[in-house]
Amino acid sequence: MSGPGLFIAVVGASGVGKDTILARLKAVLPPENFVFPVRVISRVPDANEASEYLAAADFPEARWRGAFLIDWEAHGLCYGIPAMMRAELEAGRHIIANLSRAVVPVLRAASPRVLVVHVTARSDILEQRLRARGREFDADQQARLARGEALDQSVEADIRIENNGSIDMAVSALMETLMPLCARERRPA
Repeated sequence: MSGPGLFIAVVGASGVGKDTILARLKAVLPPENFVFPVRVISRVPDANEASEYLAAADFPEARWRGAFLIDWEAHGLCYGIPAMMRAELEAGRHIIANLSRAVVPVLRAASPRVLVVHVTARSDILEQRLRARGREFDADQQARLARGEALDQSVEADIRIENNGSIDMAVSALMETLMPLCARERRPA
């Protein structure tokens, strides 16, 4: 591969299916081209997402030590992408990660090659998915939905994917954008 890799930020409201889309992509995209970092989160991992736990009180020290390529806070939790991903980008591999919509401007300022994929879904579908997840209480779900609508309006996305129906449709739409990255980034033999 030639040149730096692309940081592909998959963003959207809680419940739009970002982690499900990422899991499907991870199963089909070539690992020599795409890396899916495990996020560091100040919440104990559960069945809904793969993550590494770090207590919120330990995030400032980890940030100070340079442990993160990028980190942020959302919904009362701390999140980070490990700093080792910088070497992957420099080696020409593409990083694909679930990020907060609010951190997109910081990412764009810090990294020259960013592709923002904004995943959306209708509010009634989001509400059903959040209820099924069982992670938040009803008041928290309503607050997330309200915050999500406001954040959706401000996202500067390169690609928008509506995930109202089959997850396969959302994955296919994103694959159309990502697969050409494999061919373009390879050096001629």
